[in-house]
Amino acid sequence: MEFLHVDMSKCTNCGACADVCPASAIGLTADGPIGTGLRACIACGHCVAACPVEALDNLYAPMSGQVPLGDYGPLDPAAAALFLRSRRSIRSYKKEPVPQGLLLKILDIARFASTGGNTQGLSYLVISDKEKLSAISRATILWMEDLVAKGAEGSDYFVGIIRAFRKTGKDVILRGAPHLIVAMCDETFLRGPENAHFSFAYAELMAPTLGVGTCWAGLFQGCAINGYAPLLDILEIPPGKKVAGGLMAGFPRYKYYRLVGRNDLEVVWK
Repeated sequence: MEFLHVDMSKCTNCGACADVCPASAIGLTADGPIGTGLRACIACGHCVAACPVEALDNLYAPMSGQVPLGDYGPLDPAAAALFLRSRRSIRSYKKEPVPQGLLLKILDIARFASTGGNTQGLSYLVISDKEKLSAISRATILWMEDLVAKGAEGSDYFVGIIRAFRKTGKDVILRGAPHLIVAMCDETFLRGPENAHFSFAYAELMAPTLGVGTCWAGLFQGCAINGYAPLLDILEIPPGKKVAGGLMAGFPRYKYYRLVGRNDLEVVWK
């Protein structure tokens, strides 16, 4: 079945739809754009979004589901640079929970992050129960201790973290965050972790606009993705799903007043 519908009373045959198609699924003829049959449409919607005269509709990414941008232009470069540089990984949180409505706004934007081949494939589990969060941190510590005891490659990094937890009792895994957002995907989905990274990058940029702080839960993520059974038992991941990533979230306890530096830029031009 043809997935494109072209209104030739509007179409100028400019070729934009074919040029922006990442799957080479659209070609041009004298009678207008058609499906090439070379590859399947990946439902990214580029073709419909790029048509300047609204002549194109796509069965898999219909015009009715797209939002007009109007005269929207690029952000002011200086303002965008300031915003991006001001993002901080938050590791000190207030105890009050973030309303579900704010978390939903963050995740609703996260779903628009780029993914390989528009595969998407993520769903989310938001854990806010304090006892469950504490159990997750303890299980992650046990996993790290097990790797250290076995002399696993790279486990030396865990020694100081484990020592801090055992001596102080401080949550060095989830940092006392009132929420843990767990990205999930199908067990057979190979691109889950990389898609989760893209998704959480969007979430971490959206969150500050709502007054929310976030931090990548890397130690938790490593434990979960490596299939540590005691942790997976706590998470109660739905059957057929696996963990693709983790992100802490909560209201920041402190405000940052200055921009932090990074290593000097290194670029090779050829």
